[in-house]
Amino acid sequence: MNQDNQTTRLENQSILCFAPDPWESMWRNRHQIMSRLALNNKVLYIEPEIPNIRQAINFLKRRLTGNHTKEKHLRHINNGLWVFRYPNWTFGSNRNVLNRIGLTLRIISISIAMRKLKMKTPILWVVNPRFWNVIKYFKKSTACYQIVDNYAEAPYFPEEFRKELEKAEKTMLSLADLVIVTSPFLLSEKSKYNNNVHLVKNAVDYKQFAPSQSTDNLPKDMEQIPKPIIGYVGVINKKLDLALLDAVARKRPQWSFVFIGDYHDHPPGDYNFINNHSPNVFLLGRRNVKEVPRYIHACNVCMLPYCRNDYTKAIDSLKLYEYFACEKPVVATDIPAIQEYKQLVYVANDADDFITKLESALTCFTSEQRDAQRIIAMQNTWEKRVEQISGIIVETLAKKHESTLNKLCI
Repeated sequence: MNQDNQTTRLENQSILCFAPDPWESMWRNRHQIMSRLALNNKVLYIEPEIPNIRQAINFLKRRLTGNHTKEKHLRHINNGLWVFRYPNWTFGSNRNVLNRIGLTLRIISISIAMRKLKMKTPILWVVNPRFWNVIKYFKKSTACYQIVDNYAEAPYFPEEFRKELEKAEKTMLSLADLVIVTSPFLLSEKSKYNNNVHLVKNAVDYKQFAPSQSTDNLPKDMEQIPKPIIGYVGVINKKLDLALLDAVARKRPQWSFVFIGDYHDHPPGDYNFINNHSPNVFLLGRRNVKEVPRYIHACNVCMLPYCRNDYTKAIDSLKLYEYFACEKPVVATDIPAIQEYKQLVYVANDADDFITKLESALTCFTSEQRDAQRIIAMQNTWEKRVEQISGIIVETLAKKHESTLNKLCI
C-alpha cells in the first residue's frame, strides 16, 4: 500500500482514457486529471456511448445509398486533449459473438484515431472496471485503473449490476499495472488484489473556486430564493440521506435548500425526495463546471448529507475541497471522508442534530475557520495531485521497462 508524494513530471506520453461518461457531463476527478495531463502529453478521452446494432445497420444503409453526412468522431478540446466518440459502424450487443465483433471494431476505430494523432504505445487510464476487456488489445501498454467508489455497494445500481461490477473489478485489478484509489478504505481493500496501489485523494481547482475569482455576478436563478440558503452540489441519488434531508427541510420552512446537480427519479419503493419535497427545496439541475463556484458562493452554508453505509465509507468527497476553497461553513453527516477535517466541519448524527449544526454554521462560523479552510484548499489542488500521479506513472513505467529488459537478458 502506498501514499505517495511524487513530483516527477510525465511528459511526451500518449494516454487513452476509457471514461464512463461524456466529456461534457458533470465534471469529476477524471476530467480534472486528464485536462492537466494534456498540458504535457497527448490525451484521447474516449466517451462511453456505443452504437447499437440498429444504428450500425442504418448507418450502412445510408452509406450504400450515398444518403449520409460525414460524422465527426474526433474533436480537439485544448492543449493535447482530444475527445473521441465511437462511429456508428462499431456496435455493442448482448450476444457474445456480436459483442466481440463490435469490440474489435471499436478498437480498430480507436487505432485509426491514434494514427491521426500520431499516438504510440499509449498508457491506458481505465475508470470503469467493465472496460477490462480492452487491455488485451494493447499488450505493450501500461494499464492504470482508477477507483473512485466502492462499486459493489453502490446504492443507485441494481444488485445484479453491482455483482457484475464486482466481478469485473477483480479481473481489472489482476490485469492493471497500476491502481490509483481516492480513499484510505479503497487503498486497504484493493491492495489485497494488486501490489501497486496508490492513494491519490480528490482536490480542487483553487483558482476557479477562490472567493476573489467567483463572488461577482451571482446566478440570476438564485436571486429570488429566500435566504438563508443551504446548498449542495453534486448528483442527487441514493448515496444522500434523503429522509434526513426531507425531515430537515420540513422542520425549517424558513430556510431554502438548494441542490445543484443531476437528479433522477428513484425506482418504486425508494424514498421519493425528488418528486415529493417541501416548497423550500429547489432542484436547479446540473450547471456548467465554470458556473458552479458562483452557485456555491450564493449559499450561506453547504452540505454533505451522505448516508452512512459501506458505500459512503469509501468515498473521498471532491465537494468538500470545493466548499473549503469557497470558504463556506460545511455541515455533514459523520462519514470517514470528513474525519481528517472534523475541526472545520459541523458533524451531525441525525435530522435534529443536523438542524442544530446548521444553526451553528449560520451564526458561529469564524474568520479563523475560514482561514484554515483556505489553507487546506490551497494545499489540495489538482495541480499537486497531477504531480503526484505523474510521479507514480513514471515510476511504474520505469519498473516495467526494467522488468522487460531483465526478461530479455535471461
